[in-house]
Amino acid sequence: MLNASTFDRAAVMLSVLCVLHCAALPAILIALPFLSAMAEAEWVHWLMAILAIGASTAVAFMSASARTPAFLIPAIIGNALIGAALFGEHFGFSETAPTLTGGAFLAAAHAYRLFTDR
Repeated sequence: MLNASTFDRAAVMLSVLCVLHCAALPAILIALPFLSAMAEAEWVHWLMAILAIGASTAVAFMSASARTPAFLIPAIIGNALIGAALFGEHFGFSETAPTLTGGAFLAAAHAYRLFTDR
């Protein structure tokens, strides 16, 4: 059965994947150039963002204990930054910084819930 804790775990993992995608992938691409096309594919960025935002939003709707400022404030900031990163190129800024920051906010919000919600 899916519960809020399952979505918290998924959201932490998706946030970590976003951070790894932005931080580690450039180094990996130097070693494995054939992955370059996949890393730069716009649909990959959209899919990862939708999954990360969707998981954290699901937690807020599924669990009353998630509707507290300790979770909602960092989760909303993280979602907003990841969402903004999707449009970074269109407005002349790199999507890396908002994605890394947003992913960190989301991971922190969900990790907080995992370790404090009983």
